[in-house]
Amino acid sequence: MRYACILSIHSLDKEAPMPDQPQTTPTDLPPIDTSKIKVDIIELEAPDFQLDFEVPVDLLSEISNRITLGGLDYKEQQMSSLIAQICLDEGMQRLNRDSAWGARVLTKSMREYSIEKPFTFSAVVDTIPEGDIPIHDVPIQQKNIQVDDSYVDSELMEQQLSFGTKNKFDGELAYGDEIECNASITITDADEPVASIEKCTLRIPSAHQTFTIAGLQFESIGSELRDRQSAEELSFQITFPDDHHEKAFQGKSGIVKLTNCTFSRITPSTVEHVLEQYGTPNETILRTQIKMSLQHNFERENTNFMMRQFYTYLMENVNISISKRVVRSKFEEACAQELKRSGEKELSDEQKKMLMHQNEIQVKRMTINAWIQKTYKLGVSEEDIDKQTTILAEERRVRPADIKEEFLANDKINVLSNMAAERKIFERLQDKMVFTDI
Repeated sequence: MRYACILSIHSLDKEAPMPDQPQTTPTDLPPIDTSKIKVDIIELEAPDFQLDFEVPVDLLSEISNRITLGGLDYKEQQMSSLIAQICLDEGMQRLNRDSAWGARVLTKSMREYSIEKPFTFSAVVDTIPEGDIPIHDVPIQQKNIQVDDSYVDSELMEQQLSFGTKNKFDGELAYGDEIECNASITITDADEPVASIEKCTLRIPSAHQTFTIAGLQFESIGSELRDRQSAEELSFQITFPDDHHEKAFQGKSGIVKLTNCTFSRITPSTVEHVLEQYGTPNETILRTQIKMSLQHNFERENTNFMMRQFYTYLMENVNISISKRVVRSKFEEACAQELKRSGEKELSDEQKKMLMHQNEIQVKRMTINAWIQKTYKLGVSEEDIDKQTTILAEERRVRPADIKEEFLANDKINVLSNMAAERKIFERLQDKMVFTDI
């Protein structure tokens, strides 16, 4: 007999955990005849199905007796959980379709467990397409960057700044100065910022570097900051390129605003001090290490650059039905989180529109991923998650343990797993891409 490993129970509108669910499901129970379970499969709005279950009294009695013989004492709620697991497993076998988001029990449909009457409830489940995925000749641009001495010089100065001495400063700004501020990015004609960060620290880039806020790069702001006079508020006009990897930003103009600014000028440490901090014997070896590290970083950034293109292509060219039920559920969760974060009583129509769009994209992307993973039998292992953790740690210049702790603390280890899955998908499907050097 097959038993489901995980049971998520919620209504069409929100999730609700199953209380008193047993920590383990008995694996030594003799097989039971699951063909006695009545399963009605009803097709809903594509790609969803509803599964209506009815477990007869004789089967309930048989399951209960075997649990008792196994020396276990299940409360009524635990019995409901176990039987629902058995039913969901059987229902998915009979449906014979794969799902991106899994079966969800409709809590209001679940009858109270009783050994004297049939146990009934309903569940809904999305399905992913069957057949081949229409992906071929995906155009991908790749950057071919070779690290030379100018890059090494710039990175060595970054290290000297990192170990340098900070002093408060007001005056004409220059490369290496730091700004502590609140930052926001607003697109023209949008009521709310597309990104907003409180109490962040930004460093003015060199001519070889790009100014970045919230993961968005702005080529022009670095040069505008250099030689700019310090002020409590700084603002910059921006225009996103027509081929920006985020379609929502393509060709859009807007404003980057830095408020409550305070400034620090850093006196760089000596190269000798940097050598001491890293325990490196001499500058030649340090420069070699920097060169190798930079080349690795460029290759990692190039992979990220290509992955963004790949997923932009998938989102624009792969037609797939997505569950409106799942989108609605994700949207309502996102609205609740935004209200809690902002402290507002109600979201604006513009905010709701943006959140709905974001969740439609998320659901489509995850559904496509599930389809690809099923087609190419791509699972995600602990090793894959560790690899993704290391990549994020390198990007942020922190320890992998810090990244793992962050995702675990925020109960978002599934996000890390999804990122690992997308990297694995990209690597597996490179034979379907056409690469062009830029």
